Amino acid sequence: MTYAARADLTQRYGADEIAQREAMLDPGALNVILADANAMIDGYLVGGYTLPLNPVPAKLTQVACAIARYYLLGDAVTERARNDFTDAVAWLKDVQDGVVVLQAAAPIQDYAPSIVAIVEPVPSVFKRDRFL
Repeated sequence: MTYAARADLTQRYGADEIAQREAMLDPGALNVILADANAMIDGYLVGGYTLPLNPVPAKLTQVACAIARYYLLGDAVTERARNDFTDAVAWLKDVQDGVVVLQAAAPIQDYAPSIVAIVEPVPSVFKRDRFL
């Protein structure tokens, strides 16, 4: 499933930035970066949603672009690009944990996040009757 394409990156970040970074890479590297971003997103969605998503929520295009830009910039990554990447990954984790639900996407029935916290009380260690 394709969440973002070169045209999406160009629209969000400008043709000059994308062309400049693309010129520094091997031919076809941008397609690999976009495929990696798409695969990363699918990794977060695979347990909770039926893939491929149709239609693709607009937020996923934004997230895919942030991830692809981060990898496209490589060693020239800006603080803004790093923050966008971190925010995108945090949002994907929220989707995976069920905190965020994708609109217009079909969730898998009876899906429960893989992390469950169980809290049990334990006897107090320090009490008045234990001293003296």
